[in-house]
Amino acid sequence: MADRRVRNRALIPSLIVAAVATLAFAAVSTTRSTSSSAGASPVPAATGASSADTLRDLALRRLAQIEGTMRVPGLDSAVEVRRDRWGIPHIYAKTQHDLFFAQGFVAAQDRLFQMEMWRRQAEGRLAEVLGPRYAERDRLSRLFRYRGPMDAEWAAYGPDAREIVGAFVEGVNAYVTASKDRLPVEFTMLRFAPEPWTIDVPLARVTSLSGVSNASTEILRARLVEAVGAKQAAEVMPPEPTRVLDPVNGLDLSGLDASSLGSYGGAYQDIAYQRIEGSNNWVVSGKKTQSGKPILANDPHRAITHPSVRYITHLVGPGWNVIGAGEPASPGVSIGHNDRIAFGLTIVGMDQQDIYVERVGPCSGIGHRESGIGDSRNAESPVPSPQSRCYFHNGQWQAMTTVIDTIEVKGEAPRIVRLEFTHHGPIVSSDPARGRAVAIRMVGQEPGTAAYLASLQLGRARNWRDFQNAMSRWHMPSENMIYADVDGNIGWIAAGLMPKRRWSGLLPVPGDGRWEWNGFVPTRDLPQSYNPPSGYIATANNNILPRGYSIPISYDWSSDYRVSRIREVLDSRGNFTIADFQALQHDDLSHLAKRLVPPLVAAARRLGKAEQPAVKMLASWNHRMSRDAAAPLVFEAWAPSLAQKANAARLSPRGCRRGQPRSSGIARTTKRSKRFSRRLPVRSRRASVIRSRSPRWTVR
Repeated sequence: MADRRVRNRALIPSLIVAAVATLAFAAVSTTRSTSSSAGASPVPAATGASSADTLRDLALRRLAQIEGTMRVPGLDSAVEVRRDRWGIPHIYAKTQHDLFFAQGFVAAQDRLFQMEMWRRQAEGRLAEVLGPRYAERDRLSRLFRYRGPMDAEWAAYGPDAREIVGAFVEGVNAYVTASKDRLPVEFTMLRFAPEPWTIDVPLARVTSLSGVSNASTEILRARLVEAVGAKQAAEVMPPEPTRVLDPVNGLDLSGLDASSLGSYGGAYQDIAYQRIEGSNNWVVSGKKTQSGKPILANDPHRAITHPSVRYITHLVGPGWNVIGAGEPASPGVSIGHNDRIAFGLTIVGMDQQDIYVERVGPCSGIGHRESGIGDSRNAESPVPSPQSRCYFHNGQWQAMTTVIDTIEVKGEAPRIVRLEFTHHGPIVSSDPARGRAVAIRMVGQEPGTAAYLASLQLGRARNWRDFQNAMSRWHMPSENMIYADVDGNIGWIAAGLMPKRRWSGLLPVPGDGRWEWNGFVPTRDLPQSYNPPSGYIATANNNILPRGYSIPISYDWSSDYRVSRIREVLDSRGNFTIADFQALQHDDLSHLAKRLVPPLVAAARRLGKAEQPAVKMLASWNHRMSRDAAAPLVFEAWAPSLAQKANAARLSPRGCRRGQPRSSGIARTTKRSKRFSRRLPVRSRRASVIRSRSPRWTVR
């Protein structure tokens, strides 16, 4: 039984193999064959069951060796990797270099194809292996590549970050070399091979864009302001805390729509599945637990992908003993614990982006060249002078930075693309008829904003002060990072690189120089708490601004229904155990349903619909989202439909192509429609506005 539960493997440098030849390891698993087959050989042609069997057999033969001894050049000394019964690697190394070399090696053993696709997504090289449908996505990815000073970039993550990332990359490359004749079967099916990593691969920005969505929200608000005016737009999408929308006088918002962002959203979307996300975390002090010690719980909901976006590992070496989840393409652990502290995260949603409407025009005699991160195959070239464009800033015309790049496309000729930048950021769309272009400024253009690399300091924190120092390096995406330690302390910091603005940031602004960031909010001034009187801290992507807090880090949040349920349970009692929190993570009582169903049912009864089966079902429902119940399905269809009708009732006829009278039933149901909008998740609110375009009326 023990052999099945713990599998041992050592990564051994060739110089000292004999010194460890007597180590004992678990028996080789029958499901992890060590036989090899050529990585470049195609899947044999077959049909029906034989085709599936052939592919399955080939995939099994390509699985990585996870038992026994391997000789791996590049290590300082022996490294031991133990696999527990869940397959999680526990890595024991004698030097920091070897620890992260082994993490890169082991992550590649388990996730090489996923890591290669992430790398290509970040570098803008998906079309090279997946075909022309990804060419535009590649162009956007290249636009958002970090192009700033590398010394400042590495310094932002900590004094030894470059050393750690370098060791991790060495480990990835060591596995690529070791497995070149037996690569994962996906490479054979797509007929390409992974390439050696460079040290800048883990510095990619694209993977963190999914946690920063203000650009699309600015465009949506601009459409609403143009359609119905600022006052009604604020009723449809109410800022929290309340603030009057501030469209810039003289800035024409017409023509700004989803196309104004180009394919920006596609730059970070998962390759196969729709993103359905939202996270919860909470921590309680010992005064509310059975053990008298803090308990920390975290369930960050990310996109449903296979394999997962998370990768769990245990790192043990000089100065390190940390276990938890990170991302396979990045070293360290971002959610977990060491022998002193525990930490877990949810997205804050800081406003870390702005849309700039640039006034543009041709400029002659000016060429410009941008130098940045990239490989020689995608060499950047100056733009011929006649093709150059200028933008108006601070009272004068300035040349855009322009890069001519080449995107290799599977099955087609390479595509030559033009990448343009103002000092605000990349140009994502142009409107020649209006003489303008849209640029996005985001904190990802600043040093130190690669996702999760700040966890290299977090994983070694020993106390609250160390935790604070580590979180001062956490820039993007913004996270509610909760904390607990073995001394009984709990805490929380809303960490992220937050721009200082003199305007709301809720709408696009001109790029003429009047609307510029004025530095960033220091970490010490961001929302945080340490040992609160309540004895607990909970976040769920909700509005986390403390009472009286005056710095506007965001105006858009998820609704509070998830966090209100967590607080309800945490306030109800003490003496909590780990089992209690496991149950709370699986809790299916919907506070959103508790708030909305009673007025929905009451409105249906007023309209004489009380006997309809759906109404009767909701009236008797206990508001639990049980997978075997029908009422949750009815509610999930009913609530968004009501949101659309509520917004339709609120919008002015002047913003519609054809007016629609307000239904008295709808008006009664939504007389507190502003509050209703805030009850819905942010994604639902946005969707309800976008989808409120029926044959009866359409927002321009």
